[in-house]
Amino acid sequence: RKSGSEASKQFSGFIKRNKVAVTALVILALAVIAAGLWLNNFLCSAPSFEVKKVEIVKPGSEGNLYIQKEYFNLEYPVNFFTVDTAALAGKIKAAHPEFQIVVITKFLPNRIVAKIKDREAVARIKAGKAPTGVPVDFDAVIVSDTRDLDSLPLITGLESQLTNPKAGTRVKSRRLGTALDILQRIYSRKEFRKSAVAAIDMTYPDKAFFVMDGMTIVVGNNDLDRKLDSLAAALSNPKVDRSKIDSIDLRFTDAAVTFKPEKK
Repeated sequence: RKSGSEASKQFSGFIKRNKVAVTALVILALAVIAAGLWLNNFLCSAPSFEVKKVEIVKPGSEGNLYIQKEYFNLEYPVNFFTVDTAALAGKIKAAHPEFQIVVITKFLPNRIVAKIKDREAVARIKAGKAPTGVPVDFDAVIVSDTRDLDSLPLITGLESQLTNPKAGTRVKSRRLGTALDILQRIYSRKEFRKSAVAAIDMTYPDKAFFVMDGMTIVVGNNDLDRKLDSLAAALSNPKVDRSKIDSIDLRFTDAAVTFKPEKK
């Protein structure tokens, strides 16, 4: 108690001896707070910081960047300092599901740029009345770009058929997810970079197969990395002529290779 009383007396004495300095510090602190509140109010309400549009910057058809003004059906104007860039990116993606990546960048005083990456088609599925199929990306989202559609792998044997597919719609299919996973794993392996996948059949998931470089590869729907390791080992064997392989079944401990019948 004595120590507390002594500390209180010392503090009171310090205040009395430095009354002018303490008063000045209090006034300065209040001024800083007031200035901060004024500045915050100014930044959040000044017309010069109002953003009246969001600009798109994305790769053009020739690989160059171009800028396009678009409104995204958002509520304008928005304040430069209060806008939530993550929420804004989410709204843009919700309004335009064909965009895969949206990165928001702000430039003083009132410019907001959305750097866009469109979804890229990696495969096609049988759907609706499209004779050559409908393109999808690795997220199973239907893509609007139909260029070079015939060159994409065709995925068949899905659980259901889409009747009126629209760009930006995610296809709800477990088999399609498995097929895209197989395709992505193949593309990620350096051993298969020069190979081309033409088709993936998921009619019987435990017997799922894909056609690559004219070979039918039975892979099933599990333990994919081990099976692709086995495939890479089989194809790297210098004694094996890949042009003569008809099919490879990877569901066994050792890859079962079947060769094409020799022409007489």
